[in-house]
Amino acid sequence: MRQSAGIGLGIVLLAAGCNHAPYMRPNQSAQQVPSRTPTAPELVQYLNTNAQNVQSVQARVDMEARQDRQPVSLGGYLACQKPRNFRIKASVMSQPMVDIGSNNDEFWYWIGKADPPYVFHCSYRDLARPEGVRMPFPFQPDMIIMALGIGEYNADASKYQVQVKGQTLDLVEDAVSPQGQPVKKVTVFSRVPAVPPQPQVVGYALRDKDGKDICRVTVHEVEVMRDTQRYTQLPRKVTLVWPDQHAQLTMSLSRFQTNRVSEQAGKLFLRSDLADLTSFDLARWAVDAPPGPQRASFQTQSRQTFR
Repeated sequence: MRQSAGIGLGIVLLAAGCNHAPYMRPNQSAQQVPSRTPTAPELVQYLNTNAQNVQSVQARVDMEARQDRQPVSLGGYLACQKPRNFRIKASVMSQPMVDIGSNNDEFWYWIGKADPPYVFHCSYRDLARPEGVRMPFPFQPDMIIMALGIGEYNADASKYQVQVKGQTLDLVEDAVSPQGQPVKKVTVFSRVPAVPPQPQVVGYALRDKDGKDICRVTVHEVEVMRDTQRYTQLPRKVTLVWPDQHAQLTMSLSRFQTNRVSEQAGKLFLRSDLADLTSFDLARWAVDAPPGPQRASFQTQSRQTFR
């Protein structure tokens, strides 16, 4: 773990400049905050050094979902491949319950207990229309990529601002939503040394023009990946919150595999295996043509894809 501690400390020494503050273990109550604020290029370099090691992630995922009701516990698998390929399949007591996915062309979600239980989908082209698209379910694929710690940042430092907030600091980027609205993407750092499983990057947020959170992510724990060429940290427990929808999702990840997306990836990041379910186009706000042939079982495809 010497290398792990060194990298975690490295960002703090980077932030501190020539201020040689004594290193303190995470369980010590008193922490000395570095006197110099790191620059945006330094923070972006740190993030990209970590993210560029990983092009894809597969993992076991245990989830607790909550929306204005008692939490629901689910278990399943997650696969993610940059830039936009993403899939989560989860079940409750062996019954398929959630299927959320994305590829370069579209995203979709299916929730078994929804009424009606349609496969809702929308192309990214339609999502970018000026009039926007109604979204009954809060889903931002880009936020998922960031929450997994593999999203890469624009190296142009002029696009970022650094804001100090006590023992954390925000790296803030001005951006535009798919509907053309101004938003801010925020990455939150701890300013004190972090040794895994404690995270150095403690959160992310997507905020509207008034500074209100659209979605925020808290990183609780990280894990060191030993199957990458260089030192890499990935989150093993994160919580995503959508305040307006009163929705929350906590994901605990295990059994990581990095840069090993199988040959089935071409099928994995398509919703063709949901063809026997009724689908609904969010852009047209209408049901699609009748469903097609019977799909392969959820359990069978999960075992094939994530073996």
